[in-house]
Amino acid sequence: MSKMLDRYLYAIRTLKEKYLCVRAVDVAHYLGFSKASVSIAIRQMRDQGLIEVEPDGNLLFTALGKNRSDLLGSRVCFFQQLLADAGVEPSQALQDAISFSWEMSEASFEAFRAMRTG
Repeated sequence: MSKMLDRYLYAIRTLKEKYLCVRAVDVAHYLGFSKASVSIAIRQMRDQGLIEVEPDGNLLFTALGKNRSDLLGSRVCFFQQLLADAGVEPSQALQDAISFSWEMSEASFEAFRAMRTG
């Protein structure tokens, strides 16, 4: 899975926490990307079995997509808390946590988590 698709999944997840219906245009606005770019990503996510698109354009996670978005959410929360505990201002901690979440390998993330809980 590409890091870029992770960004889209996280955006959809974040929007779904606030709104009942999330469409491609909402994702484009949230990320600051063109609707064309979002449409390409949606096609890729649909082809990979991560999302479904309802006839009205509402984006729905499949079980696989929900699992991946939940994993991303937990990674963001982990790093956000780690940064907040280190004294980083909350909005900056969130921005940095989002960046860390897609840039860091799974092995490095697990090492951080083990260090934090161990």
